[in-house]
Amino acid sequence: MSIPPPEIHLLPDLVANQIAAGEVIERPAAVVKELVENSLDAGATRITVRIADGGRRLIEVEDDGHGMRPEDLKKALGRHATSKLRCADDLFRIATLGFRGEALPSIAAVSELELASRPHGALGGYRLALAAGTVTGEGPCGMSEGTRIAVRNLFWNVPARLKFLKAEASETGHVTDQVMRLALAHPAVAFQLISQDEPVLDLPPGGDLRGRIRALYGASFADSLLPVVRTSGAMELTGFVAHPREAKPTAKRQFTFLNGRWVRDRLLVAAVRDGFKGFLEPRLHGAVFLHLELDPGQVDVNVHPTKSEVRFRGEGEVFALISKALQEILTEHQGNFSLLRPEERPVITARTIVRPAGTGAPPLAPTIVVQERFLPPASAEHQSGSPEVRSSGRPEESTTLELGHPRAAEPGSPYHSATPPYGTTGRPDDRTTRPGPSPAPPHIRRVLQLHDMFLLIETDAGIRLVDQHALHEKALFLTLDPKRASLQVDGRQELLVPRPVELTAAETAAVKPLLPALRVHSIEAEVFGPTTVLVRAHPARLKRLDWVRFFADLAADGGAVEIVQERILHRLACHGAVKAGQRLNDEECRDLARLLFEMDGLEHCPHGRPTTLDLKWDDLARRFQR
Repeated sequence: MSIPPPEIHLLPDLVANQIAAGEVIERPAAVVKELVENSLDAGATRITVRIADGGRRLIEVEDDGHGMRPEDLKKALGRHATSKLRCADDLFRIATLGFRGEALPSIAAVSELELASRPHGALGGYRLALAAGTVTGEGPCGMSEGTRIAVRNLFWNVPARLKFLKAEASETGHVTDQVMRLALAHPAVAFQLISQDEPVLDLPPGGDLRGRIRALYGASFADSLLPVVRTSGAMELTGFVAHPREAKPTAKRQFTFLNGRWVRDRLLVAAVRDGFKGFLEPRLHGAVFLHLELDPGQVDVNVHPTKSEVRFRGEGEVFALISKALQEILTEHQGNFSLLRPEERPVITARTIVRPAGTGAPPLAPTIVVQERFLPPASAEHQSGSPEVRSSGRPEESTTLELGHPRAAEPGSPYHSATPPYGTTGRPDDRTTRPGPSPAPPHIRRVLQLHDMFLLIETDAGIRLVDQHALHEKALFLTLDPKRASLQVDGRQELLVPRPVELTAAETAAVKPLLPALRVHSIEAEVFGPTTVLVRAHPARLKRLDWVRFFADLAADGGAVEIVQERILHRLACHGAVKAGQRLNDEECRDLARLLFEMDGLEHCPHGRPTTLDLKWDDLARRFQR
C-alpha cells in the first residue's frame, strides 16, 4: 500500500513568531538590544533600561523618541511590520539599526508584553498588553512623550528555552555588556541601566566618544588613548586605539562599529589584529574603539539574524584602511613601550648550595637552585642582603629541595612523601645509617641519566624515558599537606592604594554577589563601576596573583579560591622538585625511578605535561624491522 504524502499547511502566527524568536531572541540581552535599537531609530536622546532577575522577570525600555500613534501599535506587533523599508531596493541601502520588523512580534510571542507610546504633541499615551502574542488589554494611559515597552516573564511559555538561561548575575552582566556597546556606539545619547532598583550605568548625554570611554573605563585609561582619524574615498574611520602596553589576553576591549552599529565581523577583527602586528605578542589583543562610516550601499547587513556580521563590497579597501591606520598610529607612538612594568619584570638568579661539614649528614653533590623573584616598585625600600619580609614579619620560607633532604620525612613538610622517597625508610638520619645503596626493584635492570634532564630506565618490558623534574614534582604534589595551601598562612596585606581589576561587565556582575564570601579568605574587594573591581586587601602570599584571571574564574564557577590553593601546592611542589639540568648520582636516579613503581598517578605533572614515555621491546624490534 502506498503512503500518501503529508499535507502542507501554513504555520500559525504564534509558532512562526516563536521560530523567529529562536533566531533573534537568544537571551534577555538580545531583547534589550532589539528594543534599544528601535529607540535609537526613533531619535531618542535618553534611554532607560530596567531589568529584574537578570531580565527573566522584567525588561523595560523607556525612551523620549518620536513615539507611535495608537493605530500603529497593533501594526507594530505584526510580522514584518516596519516603518524603515518601503521596497526591496531599500534592503541594499539600510541606514537604520532595525529593518526586518521581526523583533516586537518575536518578543511578544515568548513573553507578557506591554507597549505604551505617546507621540510628541499628543495629549496622552495609549497602551497595548499581550500575553504570548494575544491581546489582553488596551486603552489610554498617562505617560511622558516617547515609548515604553515592558517585557515580563520572558520564555514563560517556552520552558525549553528558559532552562538554558544562566544565573541572574550572569544574565545581568550580558545585559550590561549590551548596553555598554550601544552607549559606545552612540555617545551623544544618555543611557541609564537599572537592575533590581539599583543603578548600574548612568551615562549623561551630549558627550563625545572619549568622554563615554572615560565614564565606562576610567579617566587614566581614556586619557591615554591615541586618536584615530583616517579617510579613504567615501569611507571614514574615527575612534581611538590604546597603547600596546594596555593589551590583554582577551579581546574584551575591542569595539568596532559600522554606521552606528556594533559588529563583531571577522574581516574587522582580522584587520585590527593585522594593525597590531609587530607591536604585540600573538597571544595578546590590543584595545580599540573604532567607528567606521561608509555608504550603506557598500555593505550588506542582512546576512546574520543578529546583524553582528556584515558583508562588504570592497573588503580589501576596508581591511587596508583599518590595518594601515593602526600601524601608522602605533608607529608614531611606539616609544617607551614595554610589556612589563618595572615592578613586574622577573629577575632569575642562580646559586649553588653545598651542605656544610659538621651538619650530621653526608655531603651531597652541589645543587643548582633557580629562584624567581620580582623587582619591587621603585618607591619601595629594600635593604641589600636582608631576607624578604612579608606582612606577617617572618622571612619568606624557602621551598628548595635537596636530594635526600633530612626533612623529607616530616609530616606537613613540602618534602614529605607517604612512601619513602629515594629509597630511604623515612627517618631523618637514614642516609647516614644505611649500610649501602638500596637495590632497584627486581624489574628495573638499570637507570641512566641523560642530558642532566631525563632518566632512561631499562625494565623487563622495555625502556621508559622520564622527565626527572616533572616526575618528582608530581610525587611531591600528591604528598603535600593541603593545609600548606591556606591563604591565611602569611597574614593579610592591606593596600594603601586599592588595586583596580578590569573585567567584562558580565564578569563584574557575576562576581559582585560573591565578594562577601571572599572576606573569609582575607580578600576584600568591591565593585567600582560596571567593569572594575577594586581589591583593597588580600592574603600576603597572593601578592603576585593574576587578579583578572582570579575574578574570571570566580565568575565562571565560583571555585577561584580552590584553584588558587591548588596553584600554591603546584608552586611548592615545583620549587621542591629536582630541576632540569641537575646532575644526579646513580643512587638518586634509582630512587627517582622507584617512585614510578611505588606511587600511582605519576603519568602527568601537576601542569598536565607527560612525565614518561614508554617503548616496549616488541615495538623497538618492529621499528628496526627485526
